[in-house]
Amino acid sequence: MNTIRVVGLTAAASAVVFLLSTLPASAHPIGGAIYTGDITGCAEPPCGVVQFTVSGDGSQVQGFTAANVPGNDPGGHCRFFGPQVYPDELGIVGDSFGPGTLDWYQVTGSFSSEGDADGTLRLAPHPPGEPPPCDTGDLPWTATPGSEPVGGIAVLPDVTGSSVPGHVALVGLAAAALVALTAGGWHARRRLSRR
Repeated sequence: MNTIRVVGLTAAASAVVFLLSTLPASAHPIGGAIYTGDITGCAEPPCGVVQFTVSGDGSQVQGFTAANVPGNDPGGHCRFFGPQVYPDELGIVGDSFGPGTLDWYQVTGSFSSEGDADGTLRLAPHPPGEPPPCDTGDLPWTATPGSEPVGGIAVLPDVTGSSVPGHVALVGLAAAALVALTAGGWHARRRLSRR
């Protein structure tokens, strides 16, 4: 009976360690990084490019820019050739940002996995009360960090609010549980050998 208990406890401890080791990494923006990427989903590719910077503390998207983005107008097709810079900073809340307060430039995004970002954007500048002369519609984009800030000083990612301390605590707890279970198994085996 005690041998079955020892085997069961060892199996349970192994399962806990396995589950903790397979927990997904939480997504976080990389503070100070410059993200670049592509716009997809337009009727006539290429669909354009995006670029933005995450503030050093990882709390804002700054200078979100879309360029060479195709759209539609009443006569057919149009294109935003030059860089279209979102004029405000966008706060990052819960690893997501946007859409901001502008009706003619909508951008949303999230940091879906460590180092990557994706979202949608729409450009449709127009005078109040009139239809937009060129409208991109909602287009998806993806971006990855390409470089650190200029100046020769690497900025470390901000880990405030990171799930890393929580994972360390869980792994430490699992290790302590494994040690306790192993000691219990050793003690049970020792008692069995005395009989």
